[in-house]
Amino acid sequence: MYEFAARVERRFRFSKKELFNILLTAIGSSFGITVLKGWGFFDLTGGKGLFAYLTNFFIISLIMLISLFIHFSVQKLIALRLGYSSEYKLWLNGLLLGFVVCFFSNGYLPLFFTGSLLHDVVPKLRVGVFRGGVKHKDLGLIAFGGPFINLILVGLLAPLFFVLESPFLKAVIVINLLMAVFSLLPIPTFEKLRQFTGGTTGLYLFIASRWVFVLVFVTVLTFAALILLFQAFSYVIALLIGIVVAIIYYSRFEMGK
Repeated sequence: MYEFAARVERRFRFSKKELFNILLTAIGSSFGITVLKGWGFFDLTGGKGLFAYLTNFFIISLIMLISLFIHFSVQKLIALRLGYSSEYKLWLNGLLLGFVVCFFSNGYLPLFFTGSLLHDVVPKLRVGVFRGGVKHKDLGLIAFGGPFINLILVGLLAPLFFVLESPFLKAVIVINLLMAVFSLLPIPTFEKLRQFTGGTTGLYLFIASRWVFVLVFVTVLTFAALILLFQAFSYVIALLIGIVVAIIYYSRFEMGK
């Protein structure tokens, strides 16, 4: 425990470049999901005109920025625990793609990609680890930390939302749900066609273990669907459905290999 605390004290940080890129991601994603009203989740002012839009855009950008920071902070902490350094990588093409999808769906498909972390081994932190290079299992565990903390935040905010029925809290919940779901889409990031520079959180998890990816993705997707469609905050139901689908997938595609 003390060793991990020392690692965090010495190595946990976001560079100025990382913070700037996270800010760009927050602004770009917020613009995409607010430029058209869509389902109305992200219209917190209810007014018309430039001032009302800019006020709403600022609030959503702030929510997005804090949620992204928490998402990647947890991943960085897990990376340090496992002996890796990590750096946030902005996916500009993903932001542009998200905006295009939002625009042509009239805001009813509020797609945005969060970017991802690039990892490197810190030899001093991997002393005693068998075959201490980069391991897919470790990267999958690091990746899982991001969407996991988003779901924890949703669970913590749920009681307040039921009591207050606040549009602001609803926007925070929906943003964290979408962040968890979209970050788990297993997509290679690219700057040019056929020039890949990494992948989304979901891709790292998919490479680490396909059946675990199915379990996590179906659970998160079911949890989000229960909330958005039925306002039912149930980790248990989502997890049970995820387990059933993962068992079916494993028995049909991986058992016996």
